[in-house]
Amino acid sequence: MQLKVKRLTETAILPIRAHQSDAGLDICADEDVTINVGETVTVSTGLSIAIPEGYYGRLKGRSGLTAKTLLRVQEGTIDANYRGEIKVICDIKTKVLDRVIDGMIYAHNISLKRGERIAQLIIQPLPTVEVVEVDELDDTDRGEGGFGSTGV
Repeated sequence: MQLKVKRLTETAILPIRAHQSDAGLDICADEDVTINVGETVTVSTGLSIAIPEGYYGRLKGRSGLTAKTLLRVQEGTIDANYRGEIKVICDIKTKVLDRVIDGMIYAHNISLKRGERIAQLIIQPLPTVEVVEVDELDDTDRGEGGFGSTGV
């Protein structure tokens, strides 16, 4: 399968697969940006893509970056017919604080640099789904149990 990619800027970096068997392609920031605690930003990649028909793209956080920092990458869906710039929505987890000094809370801002790998793009098959309204659903062993019904 081919993924057609168009650079929208001279500085944009093409998606990179670090290892042949990796599920995701690394996506890089195409701008320097500082994300302040409590702020949500949209980071430019400088790329647009043409996903083959019958597939869609998922943008997810890179495990190393999100595990080692307070950065959170919001998952995104890219439809096959979308041709605009791919952008990555980021914010900072605020429940973890750097320190409290003299009653003041100091949280950690994060700076991303142009060229830094910030997300991963996963291309997946798009199943054809037909919505059918019914009066009743089939019974299952789980039933209506949710939100911790099998334990925490």
